[in-house]
Amino acid sequence: MKIARALALPLGALVLGGPAFAADAIVIPEPEPMEYVRVCDVYGAGFFYIPGTETCLQISGYVRYIVGATSDDGDADETGNWYGFEPDEYNKQIRARINFDARSETEWGTLRAYIRLQASEGPITPNDDPDVGLDLAFIQLGGFAVGYMQSAFAGTFNGGDSNDGTHSDDGLDYGDSYRTAVQYNFGTGEGFFATISLESDDYHGDLVDGHEENYIPDVVGKVGYAANWGTIHGLVGYDESLDTFAARAGIHLNIPSIQDASLKVNAFYSDDYNVYWDTSEWSVQASYGQAVTETVFASLGGQYWSEVRDLPSGTDMFSVEGSLVWEPVQNFDIRTEVNYIKADGLDGSLGGYMWFRRSF
Repeated sequence: MKIARALALPLGALVLGGPAFAADAIVIPEPEPMEYVRVCDVYGAGFFYIPGTETCLQISGYVRYIVGATSDDGDADETGNWYGFEPDEYNKQIRARINFDARSETEWGTLRAYIRLQASEGPITPNDDPDVGLDLAFIQLGGFAVGYMQSAFAGTFNGGDSNDGTHSDDGLDYGDSYRTAVQYNFGTGEGFFATISLESDDYHGDLVDGHEENYIPDVVGKVGYAANWGTIHGLVGYDESLDTFAARAGIHLNIPSIQDASLKVNAFYSDDYNVYWDTSEWSVQASYGQAVTETVFASLGGQYWSEVRDLPSGTDMFSVEGSLVWEPVQNFDIRTEVNYIKADGLDGSLGGYMWFRRSF
């Protein structure tokens, strides 16, 4: 009995002491389930939800290499080539661009922030690293937009086919510029659309006599109509500093009997030199483009300028262009563009380039 009692005491102590040891144990929590990136198909391909939010993000961009040349030898009796290439050599440029597009839905419409960063080097200098610059940065909420963006004279968020110039990447001359602006855009897709844009007054800087920066912005107003047959538009831009205006009207006609074929015509006028149209008193451009095959697109275009402002009074000028784009595989295209330009009393010049671009 004494032996049994002696064995029972240590066993009892172990049982009683068990809870004290358990209280000191390290408890490892269960791992939280992993949140995978979800595809956001509300705004098209390439968007995904930022983890932990209802904001959709798209990251896109490209790397592009261009090589070009010109017949222009820089003589005073020759019209300068359209692309600004240096004579007697191949002109090369490399560009890297990345875009960030964040969107979410609110009771006031889509809330969007867009950032474009890019670095370009041309002519290419060995061992010279180009700086990365801010190319676009704006915020949109419904039809409201504010930030650094393309001037509404050249393109608007709701403009569709009424934006830019001809079918080529270069687009010939259509008053393209980028400004800080406050805009309201009404209408998207088919039907009536309109834009009012208040744009930065400091575009001229000190380059133009009579320009005085102040608190009053330049103004662009645009109206248009889009349907299955195409798009028609008209707009006016007022340069407050110089008290001058420019106007533009155009039509883009789809040709349903031919694959991806369309005709585009734009006309421009300004009463004097101004920030929106400074090339000439008036001008007309036209272009035609169509898909030749499933992977090849071609276009032809031309433009005529009357009373060119940087040349002697009464001087007119014209230009013709052609472009050919081949996309052998998805997200990779090879583009060739050629341009001929001639002003009255001067010899004409020919220029052209080829690019290789990988987009993502």
